[in-house]
Amino acid sequence: MMENLINDLLDLAKLENNSFQLSKDYFDLSGTIYEAFQVLQHSAEENNIELRAIIDKKSNLDLIQAMLGDKRRYMQILLNFLSNALKFTNSNGQITVYIQILDH
Repeated sequence: MMENLINDLLDLAKLENNSFQLSKDYFDLSGTIYEAFQVLQHSAEENNIELRAIIDKKSNLDLIQAMLGDKRRYMQILLNFLSNALKFTNSNGQITVYIQILDH
């Protein structure tokens, strides 16, 4: 978590210097969600909150497993959303990430 904070600060400095760049690589979105869940699992367990991911059955798994974009940014966004969800979810609650491909 400390490494993420340091990287976020470095990104802010790059934004101020106009040297910020997004990478464009293929990555597995479901794997990235799993990694984010692993980071926050302890906090979820402390509050008895279940973390779930559901992939829409109609979605093309090949597209989900080969997303083109900046994995680190997706992780950053996921951790932000999930951290906020943990803050505002009651004990014994559930947080669900639903993956659905709308258009490709």
